[in-house]
Amino acid sequence: MNQPASEPLLPSQLAQLFLRLDPSLDDNTLALVSELTAANQSGHVCLPIGHRPERRNLQASPLLGAPGSYAPLILDAAGRLYFAHHWFDEQNLARRLVQLASATLPQDAAKVGQVLDTLFPASQNLQPDRQKQAAALAARQRLLVVSGGPGTGKTTTVVRLLAMLATLAERPLVMAMAAPTGKAAARMSESVRSARDTLPVADTVRSQLPQQAQTLHRLLGLRPGAAQARFHAGQPLPLDVLVVDEASMIDLAMMARLLEALPSQARLILLGDRDQLVSVDAGAVLGDLCSQLAYLPATRAWMEQAGAGTLPPDEGQVAALADSVVLLTHSHRFRADSGIGALAGLVNRGAALPALQLLQAGQYTDISQLQELAEHALWQQYRPYLDAIAADRPLDEVQAAFSRFMLLAAERSQVAQVNLCMETQLEQQGRKQAGRDWYAGRPVMITANDYGVGLFNGDIGFAVERTQGLRVAFPAADGSWREFAPGRLPQHETVFAMTVHKSQGSEFDTVWLQLPASPAPVLNRALVYTAITRARSRFAVAGSDAVWTHAVQLAPERHSGLADLLGAVRR
Repeated sequence: MNQPASEPLLPSQLAQLFLRLDPSLDDNTLALVSELTAANQSGHVCLPIGHRPERRNLQASPLLGAPGSYAPLILDAAGRLYFAHHWFDEQNLARRLVQLASATLPQDAAKVGQVLDTLFPASQNLQPDRQKQAAALAARQRLLVVSGGPGTGKTTTVVRLLAMLATLAERPLVMAMAAPTGKAAARMSESVRSARDTLPVADTVRSQLPQQAQTLHRLLGLRPGAAQARFHAGQPLPLDVLVVDEASMIDLAMMARLLEALPSQARLILLGDRDQLVSVDAGAVLGDLCSQLAYLPATRAWMEQAGAGTLPPDEGQVAALADSVVLLTHSHRFRADSGIGALAGLVNRGAALPALQLLQAGQYTDISQLQELAEHALWQQYRPYLDAIAADRPLDEVQAAFSRFMLLAAERSQVAQVNLCMETQLEQQGRKQAGRDWYAGRPVMITANDYGVGLFNGDIGFAVERTQGLRVAFPAADGSWREFAPGRLPQHETVFAMTVHKSQGSEFDTVWLQLPASPAPVLNRALVYTAITRARSRFAVAGSDAVWTHAVQLAPERHSGLADLLGAVRR
């Protein structure tokens, strides 16, 4: 089969299978399917083909079916080409979301208002309390999507929201929390535990609130090699309320499995930032859901009666997810004089030149542009962590020192270069033996779930010297530490630097972003925004003005039909 070198190739087994099913397939049609494969690998659920010439030949093939038919490929009425499993996932997810969102639960506005006033005391801020509004909507909805940037109070909102649900319930509720990665689950557990103890509620209510989050894989019982998850439509999850954090990281297939396993009486609360990077795998589910921001007139009236204030104007048509989406906009992390907050806002709006001018103006001390990424400057940033390791400081202090700084990069090759640079300097100082993979102070990130040892994708640990040799210490959900011999670790990598994708769910005092030398396929404003908002106190970027401008001007795009499916259902 002849095919231009610029075209992504089909995996050989798939190409052979398609040719066995339809020996008459020509090179152009196979190239189109290859393009669909490449689109999936880039995160798109489907490939819009419109009226391209290849479409006629494809439509004559038994490989292609109409929506709902039993065929490897599906072409919908809008000209979107899918692999069948993606089309069915999208359809099933949309159907379950519509079912959840349309089930309005009757609630007495006055009673709900009393509980809300206790959990969300009035402030001097004259703006409507979006956190309170999110909780009020959760009282009468089975589906709630809460999107907001860093510091907008998503975790605080959900803890109080869960306390409200427990207070209003006629019986004790079974609640659970989950996140896409172990790191995100650990952060969520820590945040919720610290917030729940200060709630002005009875102990019977507080005891119902979940204390520990788990990964979505563990929640659903998904294990490598298993044909089916433990929990599914035929055996749903035994719970009343499920909270899922970092929802922007969840791909289409995982979200479809999650909704399939949710019992019909349960509430689902999704938390995330619609402006962050989307999932590595196909789909941009949170972004599609947040395009449905609208409220029914009856809901607006009920919110006023409950004392929750006036809801914001609709951003879309009153479609399937009406009343189910809330945007938190007030950041408690970034003050009015925060350069990080101002820069993130400009990047989000695609204002490349004003954002660049803000970086270079020197108006804010917490943001800057680096002319180059100097090795000695990088070493100085990591020195507090390495000194804490050398001095055998307590692990909590080691972790705090490590969280002071992180270099983020757009590409994996840049990460590898930084890790090599740091290890070379450690060898020169006698802190690492040449040719040895392991050394005291090596920071590692787990990249594959391992239920046997209890380590999960995204967990970060530190190699420390012990009397029995090197051990790698990882923080546990209860605040303690677990130590492993290096040989027991699942798949992992060194993280003196990490990609922006891997940083999601993390925060560091200072963040430096290294841009590539030229525009790259992964580079867009969502990546830049995600990098900026990983920083608590300081942010700096190293790279050319041209690459920065290209990145900020480029809006991320994921092809899917989910938003259209949800928009087609009127309430």
